[in-house]
Amino acid sequence: MRTWLAAALLCHVAAEQVQVHIVCHTHDDVGWLKTVDEYYTGQNNSIQHAYVHMILDTVVRALAADKSRTFTYVEQAFFVRWWRQQDERTKALVKDLVKDGRLEFTNGGWCMHDEAAPHYVDMIDQTTLGHKFLMDEFGVAPRTGWQLDPFGHSATQASLLSAEVGFQGLFFGRIDYQDLELRQQQRSAEFVWRASKSLGATSQVFTGLTGEYQGNYGPPGGFDWDVRNSDETIQDDPALEDYNVKSRVEDFVQAALTEANMTRGKNIMMTMGSDFQYEDAASWYFNLDRLIQHVNADGRVKVFYSTPSRYVDAKRLETKVMWPLKEDDFFPYADGPHKFWTGYFTSRPALKRYIRDSSAFFQVSKQVGALAQLTGNAKLGPGVEKLAEAMGVAQHHDAVSGTAKQHVTFDYAKRLSRGRNSAMTEVAGVLQSMMEVKAQQDFTVCELRNISSCAATESVGRSSKRTCFALWNGLAREREELVELPVSSAQVEVVQAGNQEAVPVQLARSLPSVTNYGRPAGGASLTLLAQLTLPALGFGGFCLQETGSALPIPAIENVTGGVEVLENDYLSLQFQGGMLSKIEDKVNKISTQAEQNWFWYEGSVGNNESSQQSGAYIFRPNRSQALPVFTGLPFMQITRGPLADEVVQTVGSWVMQRMRLGKKAKHVEITYTVGEIPVDDGVGKEIVSRISTDIKTAGTCYTDSNGREMIYRKRDYRASWNFTQTEPVAGNYYPVTTSLFIRDDQAQLTVLTDTSQAGTGCVRDGEIEMMVHRRLLQDDGRGVGEPLNETEYVTSYVANPKGQHYGNGLVVRGQHWLHLGPPQSAAQSWRPLMDRMYMPLLPFFTKGAVDMGMFWFLKALPKNLEIVSLASWDDKTLLLRIGHQFGVDEDSELSKPATVDLQTLFAGAHITSIQERGLGGTISSDEVEKRRITWPLEAGGNAGNAEVRRPRDGRHGRHGATATTVTLGPLQIRTFLLEMEKAGANSPIVI
Repeated sequence: MRTWLAAALLCHVAAEQVQVHIVCHTHDDVGWLKTVDEYYTGQNNSIQHAYVHMILDTVVRALAADKSRTFTYVEQAFFVRWWRQQDERTKALVKDLVKDGRLEFTNGGWCMHDEAAPHYVDMIDQTTLGHKFLMDEFGVAPRTGWQLDPFGHSATQASLLSAEVGFQGLFFGRIDYQDLELRQQQRSAEFVWRASKSLGATSQVFTGLTGEYQGNYGPPGGFDWDVRNSDETIQDDPALEDYNVKSRVEDFVQAALTEANMTRGKNIMMTMGSDFQYEDAASWYFNLDRLIQHVNADGRVKVFYSTPSRYVDAKRLETKVMWPLKEDDFFPYADGPHKFWTGYFTSRPALKRYIRDSSAFFQVSKQVGALAQLTGNAKLGPGVEKLAEAMGVAQHHDAVSGTAKQHVTFDYAKRLSRGRNSAMTEVAGVLQSMMEVKAQQDFTVCELRNISSCAATESVGRSSKRTCFALWNGLAREREELVELPVSSAQVEVVQAGNQEAVPVQLARSLPSVTNYGRPAGGASLTLLAQLTLPALGFGGFCLQETGSALPIPAIENVTGGVEVLENDYLSLQFQGGMLSKIEDKVNKISTQAEQNWFWYEGSVGNNESSQQSGAYIFRPNRSQALPVFTGLPFMQITRGPLADEVVQTVGSWVMQRMRLGKKAKHVEITYTVGEIPVDDGVGKEIVSRISTDIKTAGTCYTDSNGREMIYRKRDYRASWNFTQTEPVAGNYYPVTTSLFIRDDQAQLTVLTDTSQAGTGCVRDGEIEMMVHRRLLQDDGRGVGEPLNETEYVTSYVANPKGQHYGNGLVVRGQHWLHLGPPQSAAQSWRPLMDRMYMPLLPFFTKGAVDMGMFWFLKALPKNLEIVSLASWDDKTLLLRIGHQFGVDEDSELSKPATVDLQTLFAGAHITSIQERGLGGTISSDEVEKRRITWPLEAGGNAGNAEVRRPRDGRHGRHGATATTVTLGPLQIRTFLLEMEKAGANSPIVI
C-alpha cells in the first residue's frame, strides 16, 4: 500500500514540473569547537578544519566568474572581519554582486542566534547590529530568516525577529523527530507560523524546513561536493572513463521528487552547503553548473541557482496552495527517543549569567551615549561598538547556549570583558561631564558586588572618607529598591549628593566571598543595604561616607528546627525544618504550601533502553526521581532589620542560599550559591531547586519565550501532534529565559530568574523545578566532543592530553524571585519584576566630588509600557524602541492598548523629526507592512488572516514632529528614529 501511495504521489508531482531552487550556502559557527577568530583565520585545524576567510575569498571569485551563480551568506561577525580587510576594488565587486542579487544576505545578524537562552533585547540588538552594517554598506535589508542550526525554535523568533523585522520567510533545519515524520507524511514541511497570541495574524511568517526536509540543512545524500568530501562528482566528458551523467541525473531527480512530496506547490529549495563549506568554492560550482545543465536537459524537473528571497517570491505566486497553520513553538527539540535537547537550557550557567549581566550594562551604555548626544556632552565611540560586537558573538547558538568547548567559552567571556572595559572608559567620560564631577576621576563599575567585592565602597572608613556614585535606572519608571554596597566598616552612611540628606540603610552579613572556582575572593564581610529612590530613565547622585556612629550589626538567630516566620505587610513566609514551607499573600488572603529544597538528577551514561548520555546539549537523568542534595537538617540563620529580614540556609557542603524579604517587597528574593559539584564518586549531577505546592495545576505550566510571550505547557503533550513520551522528566523541561509560573483558579506562583535555565512546572502537579547547574562526565555525542565538566583550567587542544580539564570545579551564584498572587492580577507584579531583574540599578563609583542629586531624562511611561532600546543611531539621530510589556488577557487593564505622546516624553527636549521603522531599524514601518504576505490557509485558519491585534494610530510612514502620538497593543514593540533638540537655549534636559 505504501509503495503504491509513494508512486501515486510521484506521478502527481510530475504532472506539474517541479522547480528546484539551488541555494548555495555555508553555515559558519561564530565559535564552537574553535574560537571565532580561529574559525576565521583557519588556525587550530587540529580540532576542526575551517577557514572562513578562504570561504569568502573563493565564493566571491566563483560568483564573479559566472553571472548565473548565486550564494547566500548569514554571519556578519565573519563577513565584517573579511570586509574590513578588502581593498576598494574587491569591495566594488562585492557591491555589484549584492546589487545584482547574486550574493544575498539572509538573517543578516551578527550571528545565527540561539532561540532558547537569549533575552529578546539581545536578539534584537545582534540583529540590528548586522542589519545596520548591511544597510550602511550595501543599502539592503534581508527579507528572510535563516535559523538553520539552533536546537529548537521560539515564538519570539517567529513573531518579533521575523515578521516585525520585515522577513517574508523563515527557514530552519531542526525540529522534533516525531513532528518531522508527521510533516513528511502530511506534506507540511512548509507552513505558516503564527506564534504570538498577543500580536495575532500580523506577526505570522511563512516557514519552511531545510535539508530537503531530513532535519538538517545540508544537500541531498550523495550531492555534497565540498572539497573535503568524497561524494561522486559529475563526469560529463564521454571521452573519459566513468561517464555518469545518466545516473547522477536520475539520483537528483528522485531526490527532488521525494522532497516535493513532503511539501505543497511546485517550488522546492535545496540547501547546497553545510558547516564551513565552500573553502574551495570552485569544487561546488563546477559540479552544480553541470548538474543544472544535464537535469534541465532531462526535462523532468527544472533546476536553477536561487536564493531564499527568490524562493519566497516563487512560493508567493502559488496562490492556489493552501498552507497548514502552526501556533505553538518548537520546544523542546528531540532528535530521537530519549534524546531531548533540554540540558543546554542551563549548560555553562556562569557564562549565561555573564552575558545577561553584560546585556544590562550594554543597554545602560547605549542610554548614556544617547543622552550624551542629546545634551551635547562627550559622545561614545568605538568602545561601545566593541561591546556591541562581543554581545553579538555571545548570542550565537553555541555561545549563550553553553554548547561550545571550554577554551571557546573562555574566549566568549574574554571578549565580553574586553568589550565592557572599552565601553566603560567612554561611559566614564560622559558621566564625568554629565554629573559635573569636580575632580579628574574616572567612574568605575564594581562587577564583583555579587561576591561582596568592591574596592570603591570597601575603602570608605579604611583608606578614604567617602566615595560617591551615580545610580542609573535604565527603566522608564520610578523605582525604590534596596541597593547592596559591600563595606568594611559599620561607621558609614549614604546621603543624597545634592542635599546631603541621609537615606535609610541597614547592615547585613555578606554571603561568602568566593570566586567562580571556590577560592576566597577577599570581599567584605558586611553589606550595607540602602533604600534608594530613582527617577524614570535617569540617575541619582549619592555618596557613601564615614559617620561618627556605628550602625548596628543584625543579631543572628541560629535555627535548627521548629517553625519560623518572616513577614511584612504583603507577604508571610513560613519555614519548617530549616527550609521554606509556606507562602501567604496577606493582602489577597491567598496561601500555598511551598516546600523548597535542593535536589540532583544523576546524569545518564546510557542504559538498555538507549545508549544516550547526558551532556552539554542533552538532559537525560538515569531515573525520574531526583536525590536530595542533603539528607540532614539544613542549618538556618535569621537576621532581622529595619529594611529587610533575611534567612541564610546551608544545605550540605556545597549549596547555600539566602532568602530576603524587604519590608516593602511583594516578592521573595532567593540568592543561591551552588558548587563545586562533587564528582569524585564518578557520577555526573544536574542540580535543581524544587518548590512543591498545593496549587492544582493538572499537569500544566507556563514558560516565557525569550522574555516576551508566555507559552502554555502541558505534561507529555505537544499541540502539533500526538506525542509519544520517552523521557518523563527531560521531555517536560522547557527553556525559562526569565519566568515560569504555575496556577489554578485561586493562586499563581511565579519564579523569575536572572539568567536562562531549564525549568518545568509540568513533571509533577504543583511542583516547580529550576535547573541551576550541571556537571557531567560523559559527552552526549552531539559534536562538541567533551563532557560538560567546567573546571578552572583546560590543557591545549593541540598536544596530548588534548583538552584535559583540571582544577577546581565551577561555582555559580544566581537569583530566583518568587511572587504569589491571584492569577487574574498576578501579572501586575511579575511583569514589572521581570524588567527589574533584567535591568538592575547600576552604580557608577567615583572619588570625585558629586554635587548633583536626581537627574531624569524621561517622563514615566504608562504602567504597561517600557523603553526597550534607547541608543545613538548616527550623529544626529536617536533610536527609540518602546514595548508593551503585557500579553493579551494577562490583566484586565494593563493588557489594553496604551498611548503615549513621544513629543512630551523627553524632559526638556523637542522632537524635530520622527520616522517609524521596522524592528531592526534599517527600513521603514511602511516597508515592513508592504512585505507582509497574506498566505492562503487550510480550512480553519483563514479567519485569522483578518485578525489584527495591534492598534492603528495613523503613525505608519509619517514624518515630522506632528505625528508623535503612538499606541501600542499587547506585547507590541515599535521602533522610531528621532531627531531632537533642546526645547530652549537655556532649557536643561535634566532637572
